[in-house]
Amino acid sequence: MKKNKIIQFSLLSLGIILLFVTYYSSDKDEIVDIDKNYPNEEALKLTEETSNIIQNVNYAGNHQGIFFELNAAITEVTYDEPNISKLQDVFVVITLGDLRTIHIRSDKAVFNKLSNDCEFFGHVKVTEQDNIITSDNLDLYMSKNFITAYNNVKYNGINGFLIADKVDIDILKNETNIFMFEKNDKILLKYKN
Repeated sequence: MKKNKIIQFSLLSLGIILLFVTYYSSDKDEIVDIDKNYPNEEALKLTEETSNIIQNVNYAGNHQGIFFELNAAITEVTYDEPNISKLQDVFVVITLGDLRTIHIRSDKAVFNKLSNDCEFFGHVKVTEQDNIITSDNLDLYMSKNFITAYNNVKYNGINGFLIADKVDIDILKNETNIFMFEKNDKILLKYKN
C-alpha cells in the first residue's frame, strides 16, 4: 500500500513538473498583434505573384429572368485581379424560361464575377436546339443580354448554313445581326426551305 502511494506521488510530481516546463519555459512563442502591420517584403512579393488554381468550378447567376451556369475544369484567379477568373475547358448553360436553352463550349474563357460577362476563345461552339454556331471568339454580355461571336463564324442549323465574320445575338429579343469586317466581303449563306 505504501509502495502504491509512493508511485502515485511520483507520477503526480512528474505531471506538475511537466506542466511547469511546458507552460513556463523560456522558449515562449512571440505574441503578435494582428491589428498592426508588419511589412515583410518576401511575404508581399510571394502574395503578389501567386494565384489560386481551382479545379471544377461552377458559377451561377440570374439576370432579368435569364439564368446561367458556368462550369470550368480549371480556374485561375490572380492576386491583382480577384474578380477576374481565367477558365479552361468551359461549358455554359443559359436558360430562358422553359422555352430556350443555349449551350456554350470553349477551350478557354475570361469571366468577370462582378458583371457576369465572359469572353470565350478557342474552339467556341454555341448550341440551341438544332442550331450550331462555331467561332474563334465569343463574348457573352449577361449585363446586356447580348452575345457576339466573331472571327471565323459558321452557322449550321435548321434554316441553312452561313459563314460570316461576326454575328450579334440579342438573347431576349432573339434577334440576330450578321456582319463582315470588310465592306467588299460578302456573307456566304445557303438557305434551306
